[in-house]
Amino acid sequence: MQNMPTRVTVDVPICGYKAAIRAEKSGGSIKIDIESDCEHVTQFAEALGEIEMKDVMHISNNKIMEVAGKYLTPSCLVPCGIINAARLELGLISRSLALKKGDLRIAFEE
Repeated sequence: MQNMPTRVTVDVPICGYKAAIRAEKSGGSIKIDIESDCEHVTQFAEALGEIEMKDVMHISNNKIMEVAGKYLTPSCLVPCGIINAARLELGLISRSLALKKGDLRIAFEE
């Protein structure tokens, strides 16, 4: 039985956009598809293409952050969503734990 692709949603109310990220392992790479109404995220997704395990092992010196720097603001959570979706797809994050916890958050507090 083949596993289903990993799907995550990134919701950033501060900018008003959401992104639906789909990560699917294919051989030695991970195919990333992103749907968003944000034109910057769409351009980023087109430029990103497929990624590899080395791109999700560190926060810097990887294709995701390199391409993001050309299209996205530093506060955009889409690159983080891609890293987490890909790590889940690769088995580097427990799928059952991720589904049990449900989300990651940044909460602004006074």
